[in-house]
Amino acid sequence: MQVDEQADKQVETSTEVSNISGDTQSTSGKNQTINMKKALAPKSSNKLLIPAIALAIAALGVSVWFAIGRFSSNPSPTASPATNTTGNANKEQLKAISALGRLEPQGEVVKVASPSALGTSRVVKLMVKEGDMVKQGQVIAILDSYDRSVATLLQAQSQAQESDRNLARVRAGAKSGDIIAQEGNVMSAAANIKSVEANAARIKSELEIAGRDYNRFLEVYKEGAISQTVLDTYRLKVETLQGQFLQAQQQIQQAQFQLRQSQGLLSSVREVRPTDIQFAEAQLQTAMVNVKKAEVDLDLAQVRAPIDGQVLKINTKTGEVVSQTNGLVDLGNTSQMYAVAEIYETDIGKIKVGQKATIESEAFEGEITGKVDRIGLRIAKNDVLGTDPAAKTDVRIIEVKIKLDDSAKVSGLTNLQVRVKVEV
Repeated sequence: MQVDEQADKQVETSTEVSNISGDTQSTSGKNQTINMKKALAPKSSNKLLIPAIALAIAALGVSVWFAIGRFSSNPSPTASPATNTTGNANKEQLKAISALGRLEPQGEVVKVASPSALGTSRVVKLMVKEGDMVKQGQVIAILDSYDRSVATLLQAQSQAQESDRNLARVRAGAKSGDIIAQEGNVMSAAANIKSVEANAARIKSELEIAGRDYNRFLEVYKEGAISQTVLDTYRLKVETLQGQFLQAQQQIQQAQFQLRQSQGLLSSVREVRPTDIQFAEAQLQTAMVNVKKAEVDLDLAQVRAPIDGQVLKINTKTGEVVSQTNGLVDLGNTSQMYAVAEIYETDIGKIKVGQKATIESEAFEGEITGKVDRIGLRIAKNDVLGTDPAAKTDVRIIEVKIKLDDSAKVSGLTNLQVRVKVEV
């Protein structure tokens, strides 16, 4: 029992010595050290005290070891929640894939260009401004060929109308007045034939009488009863009538020809020939093709919106030539926004369509949720670079498009860099 009490006193003395070394400036520590030395000085000669002290020190070591082991096996309740929280955070971190990305409208950004058939075109009137919402097919700009195309279209339409009226006239045939007039020409030609035939008959009759008179006077002339002059008078009359008769026959032939011509023209006026209709139809078809071509040229003189969306940027102003690289305007369907996340190729196997994702950025408050809508099919280099100088800048990624649940909050932030977390 005395040994134990001495061991306890020795432990207390050792503790006091350690406290004295920690604070050498403390006066109370110095006094305790002096008292300890005084207490131990008279006992140094006692040989039995040394083994007892050694035994006490060994017992003290066993007690300390037992206390430490008990503490480590039974952690305090205050330390347990912190340990569990850290473990849960690590598990959650392992269930999400983080990546950088950018915002873009549905269908990406469309650069609206002028029609290539017109070559370089100059803008004479711009119909929209930045931020305007447009519908598919809406005119957003008018080019310098517009006025010329309008004039060409009007001319083509006029020609088409004329061809259409001509076809209708051919199908309906000649007017009733034209037919009556032509019938009158036929009747006149027939009457003319009768007149010249009657004249020819008269001349023929006179020629026969003159011929008989000439023959009778020729016999008298041979008997010497009349002179040569009288005979020549009758002979001249016969020759004259013969010439008139030949002329009358020619008039009859000419009158008959005029009658046949008038009758043929009357038949032509009355008849609607298929070939005439086909020719008129071909003329109308050609005119309609010209109208269609003029309409196409007029449409090419106007730049129309290819999709429903919002004008994000105007690249060509009024009076400028439309750039073949940047186009006229940048157009995007901002009513539905997407986040394009650049997922490392080593993580792409964990990404599935339909997985939930969250989007963060300093440009807007809170988070925006969404779902994986489409996974890219091509591996490329990353385009979105963060601010961390130690981050990898030359990695192979696959673009994953995430459809956002709330597009209104970021509809005006196209190409904004965002942080994406995909739950896997």
